[in-house]
Amino acid sequence: MKDISSFKLFYYFILLNIFLCIVVAAEDPQVILNGTSVYVKAGETFDFEQDYSLHVKYVNPESERVWVSLSLNGESVADSILGRGEVFTYSSNSSPVFNITMDRIYYGSSGELVTFDPVYQYVDQRYPYNPDDEKMQNKVQNTSDNESQNQRVPFLNPTLLVLFALLLPYVYEHR
Repeated sequence: MKDISSFKLFYYFILLNIFLCIVVAAEDPQVILNGTSVYVKAGETFDFEQDYSLHVKYVNPESERVWVSLSLNGESVADSILGRGEVFTYSSNSSPVFNITMDRIYYGSSGELVTFDPVYQYVDQRYPYNPDDEKMQNKVQNTSDNESQNQRVPFLNPTLLVLFALLLPYVYEHR
């Protein structure tokens, strides 16, 4: 009798783990850009997926600070003034969409060039996203395929846990 109760406890433990893996996987944001470098000239705009764009409005050479504006479909949704190493974040419905670090400013005869590194963009669940869109793949060359996909630990795959939970009673009865 003791074996049956410990078996049931173990079985319920497996089912709880399956449930938790499904919940965690559902809340894990899908990564579009994973630590990519982005270069934007002062006064110009960089277009991201899902119709977001980052505009460098002004560069202050004395303080080495940059005024940036994030837009969605041409309408400003957030702006910030960043110094070297400072991070600009934007969330939608409590889910991260952008995490952008201002890296440095390069000065030249044709104007200022601002580098943002690293840049992370996550899928905004309110808008459609097609990961096979060639427009973005051609635009950002330094993002590899395995960089932009979620990296999961294989043994936490809910499908494997469900299979294990379904086979467990059969194995127990035929031991």
